[in-house]
Amino acid sequence: ITNSDALLRSSAMTASASPPNLYLPANFKMSNAQLAFFLRESSSSPSPGNPLQRSESFVVFQTKDLPAINISYGPFARDQALSKELLQPASPLDIPGQLTVNWKVRSFIVQARVFSNNPTVQVFFYIAGRDWDDFKAHDKMPCVRLHAFRDVREIKTSCRMRGNLAQCLAQLELPPSWFNTNVAPLGRRKGSNDGLLDGLISETLQAELYYTLHEPNLEGECNEASVHRSGSVSRGEPLSQHPLLRIGSISLYQASQEQLLVDKQLDKNMFLRLPEKPLKPGETLKIFLYLMPNSTVEQFSIKVKAKKGVNLLQTRSKNAQWKVDWEVQSGAKHSITTIDVNKSKAVKQGDVLGNVEVMQLDFEMENFTSLSVTRRINWNIDYKGQNPPPDSEKVVTELTVVQRDIQAIIPLAMDTEIINTAILTGRTVAIPVKMVSIEMNGAVTDISASVQCKSSNEDIVKVSINCDYVFVNGKETRGSMNARVIFSYEHLSSPLELTVWVPKLPLQVELSDNNLSFIKGWRVPILPDRRSTRDSDADDEDEERRVSRGCTLQYQRALVKVLTQFHTTSTEGTDQVITMLGPDWQVDVTDLVQDSLKVADPRIAELVDRTVLVGLELGSTLLKVESPLAMDAVLGESAFSVTDDKVSITELRVHAISGLTLSLQPSPGNSHTMVAKATGLQTLTAPKQEACLSFWMLFSDNTAATLTYFDPKDYNLNASTLDDKVVSVSQEPQQRWPMVVAEGEGSGEMVRVEMAICEACQKTKRKSVIASATVYVKVRFGPEEDSEEEATTEGEIELAPITRQEGDEFVHSPRNMTDLEIGMYALLGVFCLAILVFLINCIVFVLKYRHKRIPPEGQANMDHSHHWVFLGNGQPLRAQCDLSPQQVESPSNPLEGVQTCCHGDHHSSGSSQTSVQSQVHGRGDGSSGGSTKENGEDASSPTSKRKRVKFTTFTTLPTEELPYNSIPIADEEDIQWVCQDMGFQDPEELHDYMRRIKEIA
Repeated sequence: ITNSDALLRSSAMTASASPPNLYLPANFKMSNAQLAFFLRESSSSPSPGNPLQRSESFVVFQTKDLPAINISYGPFARDQALSKELLQPASPLDIPGQLTVNWKVRSFIVQARVFSNNPTVQVFFYIAGRDWDDFKAHDKMPCVRLHAFRDVREIKTSCRMRGNLAQCLAQLELPPSWFNTNVAPLGRRKGSNDGLLDGLISETLQAELYYTLHEPNLEGECNEASVHRSGSVSRGEPLSQHPLLRIGSISLYQASQEQLLVDKQLDKNMFLRLPEKPLKPGETLKIFLYLMPNSTVEQFSIKVKAKKGVNLLQTRSKNAQWKVDWEVQSGAKHSITTIDVNKSKAVKQGDVLGNVEVMQLDFEMENFTSLSVTRRINWNIDYKGQNPPPDSEKVVTELTVVQRDIQAIIPLAMDTEIINTAILTGRTVAIPVKMVSIEMNGAVTDISASVQCKSSNEDIVKVSINCDYVFVNGKETRGSMNARVIFSYEHLSSPLELTVWVPKLPLQVELSDNNLSFIKGWRVPILPDRRSTRDSDADDEDEERRVSRGCTLQYQRALVKVLTQFHTTSTEGTDQVITMLGPDWQVDVTDLVQDSLKVADPRIAELVDRTVLVGLELGSTLLKVESPLAMDAVLGESAFSVTDDKVSITELRVHAISGLTLSLQPSPGNSHTMVAKATGLQTLTAPKQEACLSFWMLFSDNTAATLTYFDPKDYNLNASTLDDKVVSVSQEPQQRWPMVVAEGEGSGEMVRVEMAICEACQKTKRKSVIASATVYVKVRFGPEEDSEEEATTEGEIELAPITRQEGDEFVHSPRNMTDLEIGMYALLGVFCLAILVFLINCIVFVLKYRHKRIPPEGQANMDHSHHWVFLGNGQPLRAQCDLSPQQVESPSNPLEGVQTCCHGDHHSSGSSQTSVQSQVHGRGDGSSGGSTKENGEDASSPTSKRKRVKFTTFTTLPTEELPYNSIPIADEEDIQWVCQDMGFQDPEELHDYMRRIKEIA
């Protein structure tokens, strides 16, 4: 059997407050099993789920070999066979080296009444639930030990199960002491149509029967024949080494079976008394005629019509009050005997107080060739006009004559339970049946070809015409714990009892999402056979509609699951419902009914891969499970809608899976069910090892879907590595999804995956990426880590959420830059670098220019330079004054310290001047151009008396820490000369001149 590859673990995911259940989307299959089901425990609370794990419960009903669970995802697959200890819990029927799943030992007591003249107890055993065509286990069958208990006394014997049916007959001979002499004499039994009896059945002794199983000895035989244990055995000693399994009880009778008689009513006055047991050919049959108490009949005539082969030998009466005359008329097929009976006049009063024996008739049974025959004798009473009037109906007694002393017939079914899956699939489920007869001498004979059969209720179970199998064909209406099929052979009959399980209707049809909405941004081509009421995700933009011609938005998809419970009704028509495996378990029958799943309106939705529901057009309809046998019958249904609402992909969860692990264990609290747990590994342990990716999409309506629901042609997956030293990405055309390849050790979010729409529906004005996510990858070379630890790391992985921009219907998420963007950013970087180089060049240029204007002494620059002309023949400034900074209060103006130019006290030059830092321009050798000493010019030279011109530059104010002199220091005669030369006679004129210079400055 198979299980759908995306089975939702607990319940259908609907829009609710609880988060959707995520699981490992692996395929689960079961092989080597004839009848098995995956299950779901309805009482368990839904768990948050783990996208790297998935657990499935299952049960195995019929199998020849050890079943195996197979899981697969992507290129990875694992399978594991169930162990015998897990599949077959400890049971009495435990054969070494043999699988005995569903094997059951059935026992039948051949005769429940045992008489002292034939004290043999017979019990027939066989194994049900075993394949009769399996010949491998013939030499491994166990021995059955039969135990009979009478008070504290025990008798036991053994037999070996043999043959295709694994059958054996155990026979015990009870000792005479078990038939207690205190038992009251055996009375007469009541027939099926009997009248009153003149005695009651007395109480009888009971013996209890049990059995145990044990292995045969080395010779293949059972160790013991009949073994007796006396009552002297201590009660504390165990009677058997193995647990005793009860068979039933038998009744012990002192009398012989020949003394057991049955009464047959003729009319209100008379009845016959004849033996119950079948007759043998040549045996004499004695039939007694009795009058009822207080009967007033005194004379009558009886006509006895017997079939040929039954001869009346004689009639006689033990009572002298009755006179009997008889006459025989023989025919070709029948013989008719007329018997006249008259009562004597002398009648005693006591004769009418009880049953009165009128006469005895002796019949002889002739030989015949068949196995058994039934002989009938017709009785007709004529009262010769006496009261009461004669009855008009004839009475028939049937006599069975058999060649063999058959004690019982026993129907054997290969299994005792039928699970009626035919209601779901329309395929007949049949169980072979055989019939055996048990004789007094212990002979077991197959009489399957000679039996007749009839089902007691064909609405539960049916039987074939040849009585060789019972079956259900899907037309049944109910189940039963004791469905009966009656088998008959000659005069014997025996019922076959079965348990029939039927699926509970209506079936539970579950959808992972009952409202299928548009997925924003995901556009897919419109197929030729698919019509859509919505051609664009932006109807108000005509241009976009023109671009999107031939595409439509993708609908959400839902996974279909069909569940049910197999149940039956209890015995005796109480209608008490009994559920298989208990009320907490539901059976997954999706695989059985997937061919019968139909959408009521195929224009609205369709089924893909039989179990994935895909929306086509807006509307509401039903998903139905139709009956495979009746056109209009529906086994179950579920409503769903396809709406024009839009949902967005809020998160794309991607996991790297490097392998799978599988573990099998029994279900807690249930010995019949088991759990298969699959885990996805995340660690890559070898160079060039590959890992596949699993995808879950979480939608804004609180539902989720795995990417396996969707057609690979409707999307494109692009994966890129974020660290090529750790992993690389392989994406071959034949591969459905990208693969991650290990290159070096490391861990973290190493791969980025982008999901884009198909190329046929990409728009030029909008980005085609639907969603993206980073993938956690761990590469660690060495032995694999424990799968449980791997699964727990998933909760620590940071997943990149997907954000939405306001006003945009597309879902944007972090993604890699395009080539155009990379080029533009590179060009922008070049421009920025060029600007930065230009600025640096400018700064360097300015620094160099300033450095050229700064004197070696390091004086500060002055932005506004005033060049003064120094006329005179005095010593240079550098020779006449000290240019070192002087700590004198600095005025606000460089000329404010000059009180007068051409008069006054010029001898106090140092104290009256404001401290400044001046700069004198001289020769390149450092001397002033007008110095007589430095030039070596003689004072008597004609040019020695020539007026010399010296240039002095005043710069801007330096910093506060640098004092300066407002004017250069010179001799008084030099200053006067300048004043005279400029034509300033009055000091006020010079003062005005200096003020104008200040204003200009």
